[in-house]
Amino acid sequence: MSPKRFFAGLAITSIAQISIILIMIWWVPSLGSHLGFIIVTMTAMILFCVMLFGAAKIYARSSFTRLYIQLIMLAVFLKMLLCLALIIGYKQGFDPPDRGFIWPFLVIYLMSTIYEVIFLEKVGREKQTSSP
Repeated sequence: MSPKRFFAGLAITSIAQISIILIMIWWVPSLGSHLGFIIVTMTAMILFCVMLFGAAKIYARSSFTRLYIQLIMLAVFLKMLLCLALIIGYKQGFDPPDRGFIWPFLVIYLMSTIYEVIFLEKVGREKQTSSP
């Protein structure tokens, strides 16, 4: 997967997330009070995807196939920590008026995770097709 295709897919994923969240805010106006959290979460997930793509491109070229698998396992763990930090940090630091922020968070998390699986699978296959 080329960087151009990766960023195009990331842009499509981000636009889809924004669209779904705007519809959610239109249906449930109280979600608008969590807009700052939503923006921070989307930014964090985008940065996570970009860093993971860069690392995946490097590790997929390695002659040690286990490194790529270990990268994926590490990424799952780091993403769990990132999600916990986002939710706990928002809950403790900003004392939101309700728990409605969880729904937009889940949309962002699920869509980002689906895109990660897609690009990690494509990057992982590059090594298999280029090796003798």
